[in-house]
Amino acid sequence: MNHIRLITLSLAMTAICGVTLAQPPNMPAGGPMTFADLDQDGNGSVTEKEFYDGRAKRIKERSEQGYPMRNLPNAPAFSAVDLNGDGLVSPSEFATAQANHGLPPPR
Repeated sequence: MNHIRLITLSLAMTAICGVTLAQPPNMPAGGPMTFADLDQDGNGSVTEKEFYDGRAKRIKERSEQGYPMRNLPNAPAFSAVDLNGDGLVSPSEFATAQANHGLPPPR
């Protein structure tokens, strides 16, 4: 009886490992984009170009992996995130914009 349990457990572990290893290695994390995802040069602010380039990259990655793009038409424009209108998005503006759009806070 113990042999049957051991064999069943071994088969289950093998199946779990196979599914885990089958995931693409460069799969982006789930959930909303983070400020760091957008701040391409790491200077602590996001330009309009960085904003749209980062979003386009994320959309491309997620669509290639088969994720549905259900809420894409509702994605905020840069001007909605640049709360003070200075042409740059700070980490606090980004967090505020996410909170105002009902998104989870940044990681």
